[in-house]
Amino acid sequence: MKYLFSALICFFMGSVPYAYIVGRITKHVDIRNYGSKNPGAGNVFHLISWRAGIVALVGDVSKGIIALLIITTLYHFPPSLLTCFGLLAVLGHVFSPFLRFKGGKGAATTGGIFLFILFVAFNAKEAFAILLILFIIWVLLIIVTHSQVVSLAITLPIFTAIIFWVSKDIIFSLSALAFALVVEFFGIDSLKREWKSSYDKYLSKLRKHS
Repeated sequence: MKYLFSALICFFMGSVPYAYIVGRITKHVDIRNYGSKNPGAGNVFHLISWRAGIVALVGDVSKGIIALLIITTLYHFPPSLLTCFGLLAVLGHVFSPFLRFKGGKGAATTGGIFLFILFVAFNAKEAFAILLILFIIWVLLIIVTHSQVVSLAITLPIFTAIIFWVSKDIIFSLSALAFALVVEFFGIDSLKREWKSSYDKYLSKLRKHS
């Protein structure tokens, strides 16, 4: 029963469409009809304002954290199992029943979940060191690719490798890898577009310097 309860908590808390709600409250618009048409915080930033975007971003990040905090407090699950439940929160975001099962990409929710799991699985010093390494890698990738989506897609598998390197926990590492692969699978269409855009920008930059 505790596994079913935890799964339901994570899925339905993850399915709350904060970006959609912010769009409705602030500008009375359905953000699924404008911009990238993605009901995520990024679209709110572009369409409405940075303030509204921050509210949506905090909502998308925190809903996964809060869901995992609830079930961790109740049941003290190990990191590998928390990762699986965290994936359900992301799937709730991607297949939100409040949006007829057509939600966002889940990047912000994924970030919140991995942030929480890091501080459960490792001590504070290790967790901050891992975050610093990932941040440096992500920034370098942003500089090279000019794409947050592509940078995140590359950073996620690197993150799982770092988890294994630090923890030596094969089950936890495989859970994190499965999480990363599933998230990237559901964002494959965006990733394809972003790869092409990133590649075109890279070629354009090369031509300017040649």
